[in-house]
Amino acid sequence: MRWTDLYIGGIGSYLPTTFETAEHAISEGRLTQTELVKSAQISATKGGSHETAPDMAVWAGQQALHELQAYGSPTGDPELIVHAVALHTGLEAWNGAAYIGNGVGHPSTLAIEIRNTCAGSIVGIELLARYLSPNGVGLLTAADIWRLPMFDRWGTDSGLAYGDAGAALALSRTTGPFQILSTAVIQNSRFEQMHRGNASIDQPEYRGSLPFSMRKRSADYARSNGLDDFWQANTEGLRQAVDQAINDAGISRHEIRAWSLPHFGKTLLRRQCLEPLGLDPAATTSDFGARVGHTGAADPLLGLDYLRSESRIRTGDYIAMIGIGAGFTWGCAIVRYDEPEN
Repeated sequence: MRWTDLYIGGIGSYLPTTFETAEHAISEGRLTQTELVKSAQISATKGGSHETAPDMAVWAGQQALHELQAYGSPTGDPELIVHAVALHTGLEAWNGAAYIGNGVGHPSTLAIEIRNTCAGSIVGIELLARYLSPNGVGLLTAADIWRLPMFDRWGTDSGLAYGDAGAALALSRTTGPFQILSTAVIQNSRFEQMHRGNASIDQPEYRGSLPFSMRKRSADYARSNGLDDFWQANTEGLRQAVDQAINDAGISRHEIRAWSLPHFGKTLLRRQCLEPLGLDPAATTSDFGARVGHTGAADPLLGLDYLRSESRIRTGDYIAMIGIGAGFTWGCAIVRYDEPEN
């Protein structure tokens, strides 16, 4: 979908100051040398007991709205707040999105939660783009905590490590440092079992041993179905999302300066993103991901903020933001950096 009046008016990032290193995880028996070779992960962010997922979303959202106001966008309540989550927002039978809306100072705004896992931010951008009025403002947040006993950031999954973080975008119809030129989302639900395996869907995590194993779910799927069809579908889905977004943006592939990718481990990132798109890791946020870990839906937002803060992009550059979520969902947003240079 092409957008002619959609801007990122503000970005917010919240990364805990505590990092767990891969060496520490090996010493605790939570990471094997074989897995470390696959992921090449250096470290992952680790939130403290006071750094909950919804609170990190609030803190990032406040930053994004503050920058939005600095750019002179219309003040007042956002028209919609979208919160993207991969694992868990907090309590059961509770509206975490409402907590975020109240926390950022807009309790009267409709706040919804979406669970397109790690593609959630791209899906959220498209939802807001379709919803906002000609002068409207919206807020997108994303946050997850990958905490024991339910989830072991080093051992629950294979080939990647998980980091705690929150991120946010304030979207505007009028102005901002980035213009969103297009979004594309491709869905193929035939592969939802990849992250379910043979597990019961009757709340098994609350009755079985913890932490639960995503490795076992994927292994169960692979034994029953093989993986060739999935890898072919991943290549096709990702390429389709990227090609559609680039075409709708009216640019060519070689004009993209940087790629904000999911923070997958080295081997998985190569297989799932770099090879299908023919990307050089130097043109991506892979070095950032190797230090922070896979944060879920926040990855592409954190990556965009990182590219700007590290001066890896300049005014006029095009950036592709990629999200890949269980289900399976592939999403791409093309943005142009429009912030004046000092």
